Amino acid sequence: MTGFRGSDEQLDREIETLERIARIRVRRVAGELRELDRDLRDLRQERSRRRASVATSTEAPVATESLV
Repeated sequence: MTGFRGSDEQLDREIETLERIARIRVRRVAGELRELDRDLRDLRQERSRRRASVATSTEAPVATESLV
């Protein structure tokens, strides 16, 4: 970035503006990360449910003796 050519007041306003923009962007990214984290958690839970379902359906049936 080249040297700022405005007055000290303009420089202060520019700094405040950029700080405000940075805070807004950080808030947006933090929200997006929370959403991605929630989606990832949901997908992992779905994977666990599916694996549990497959594990229970592929277990060998227990042999029972006939009482006749």
